[in-house]
Amino acid sequence: MSAAESYGAFAYAYDQALGERYFRAVRRLLVDVLERYPSESMTHLDVCCGTALAMPFFAGRGFVSTGVDISPVMLNVARKRARRLVGGDTRALPFRTAFSRITCLYDSLNHLLDPRDLAAAFREIAGVMDGDSLFLFDMNHPQIYPEVWGMKEPFVDEGPDFHLEIATTYRRREGLGRALVTGWAVVGGKHINIRERHTQRSYERDDIVAALGEAGLHPIEMREFDPWVEGRTVKLVFVCRKR
Repeated sequence: MSAAESYGAFAYAYDQALGERYFRAVRRLLVDVLERYPSESMTHLDVCCGTALAMPFFAGRGFVSTGVDISPVMLNVARKRARRLVGGDTRALPFRTAFSRITCLYDSLNHLLDPRDLAAAFREIAGVMDGDSLFLFDMNHPQIYPEVWGMKEPFVDEGPDFHLEIATTYRRREGLGRALVTGWAVVGGKHINIRERHTQRSYERDDIVAALGEAGLHPIEMREFDPWVEGRTVKLVFVCRKR
């Protein structure tokens, strides 16, 4: 089994277990923001688009939606939902035009382990914004790492064609959360085992705001978000404009 097959199976299983569930929750935030900040232009860029769950939503509201992701495997899964997909790194976006609405969801930016990379990603996003643009993104609330990533029991979910287990650890001194993802998925009629390791950095709210400022971005809204309706803040959601 190749690494690409394993990651492809993980992408499919994650999409089924958490991806669609999270997007149903974040959808109401997107509706609220789009209605309160009408756009003159109807172009959308989904940064770190993953399996492209956000793109049909924007397309359904009249936007020309483009997705960019560094993972060819994620983009392969995304093709079942969207066509305008581009391979590219968040820290070096392959675009020269501005987009009116930009999203980056699923705590994708927490995967940037060096604060300099986070600032670089914000600079790149600022580079595809103009005065009409809005940038909406989420990151994990820092309290989630010791509370949830430090739990002894793994997250488990399964369906008829996948089984997913995510065991996590968190080291406060490093500010890094690590996840071991195991399980299996049936992709294209083939049973594929999953074994992936992922790492995230916990960022404080002030550090995120400072990195935005370095990039010339200003948060006009900051929200705490409980997507699972469990009575605790899981995400920080930012809505930004270019200065």
